[in-house]
Amino acid sequence: MDNTWWLNWGNTSLLLDPWLTGSEIDGFSWFNEQWHNTPAVALDKLPAYDFVIVTQPYSDHCHAATLSQLNSGKPLWAVASALKRIRKEMPGREIFNIPASSEAWANIGALKLARISPNRWIDPIYHAIVIANNGEAIVYAPHGFMLNEAQAATISHLKIKLLITTFAEFTLPFFLGGLINPGKEKALKLMKQLNAEHVVNTHDEDKRAKGIVIKLAKRKYPDMSSLSRTEPGVVNISDYKPVSFN
Repeated sequence: MDNTWWLNWGNTSLLLDPWLTGSEIDGFSWFNEQWHNTPAVALDKLPAYDFVIVTQPYSDHCHAATLSQLNSGKPLWAVASALKRIRKEMPGREIFNIPASSEAWANIGALKLARISPNRWIDPIYHAIVIANNGEAIVYAPHGFMLNEAQAATISHLKIKLLITTFAEFTLPFFLGGLINPGKEKALKLMKQLNAEHVVNTHDEDKRAKGIVIKLAKRKYPDMSSLSRTEPGVVNISDYKPVSFN
C-alpha cells in the first residue's frame, strides 16, 4: 500500500523504491520513524527483476536495509541525491545516475529512463521518473508533480499509458517541508496534464509512526474505491490484485 513497485514492461522488470524490511528513519527516530501497517512482500518472495530504481533520497524510498539485502549483481539506478547517500551507506556498490529528461535518456534493457525534477533548490525536492518504451511511457511521481512548459515538451512525444502518483494529502509546518503529498485534486490535475490513460495511487499507506513529524502532520486519505468508480481511468489497487495494461 505504500511506494514499492515491481514493473514488468518490454521484457524488462524494474524494482522501484524498495522498502521491504523494518522501519524507516529520517535522521533520528525521535524526529520520524515509520513502519508499514500492511506487511510488505518478503525479500525471498520478490519476483525476478533486472534493475533497481531509487527515485528519491529519503529513507522511505532509499531504504538502506532493503537495498543491502537485494541482489548486488543487479544494476542500481538512482537520482543524484540518492546516489550520494547510497555510496556513503554502501561503499563499493556500483550505482548509475538517472539523467534528466532534457538530456540523453538512460537505456535499461528494452526501456529508457529519465527523471523530471522541480525548479527548487531546497529540500524537500521530489522527483518524477519517466519510463519509456517505443513511444509510450509510465510516469512515476510518488509525491505528485506539475510539469512546466519545458518539462512537458521533453516528454510530449510520448503517450502516457500510466501515471503512478499519490492521492493522499500530507502537510507539515513550512519549516519541516510544508506540503509533502499534494492530494487528490492535484493527482487528477497531473493526470489531465499528462493526458494519461490510467492512474493508480501510491505512497498512500496510513503508516504507524512516532516522532515529531507525525505529531505535527495533517493527513487526509481519499476513498480510492469510490474514486475509481467516478473518475474514468483511475484504478483502485488496494485489493493487491496485479494490474495489467495493454
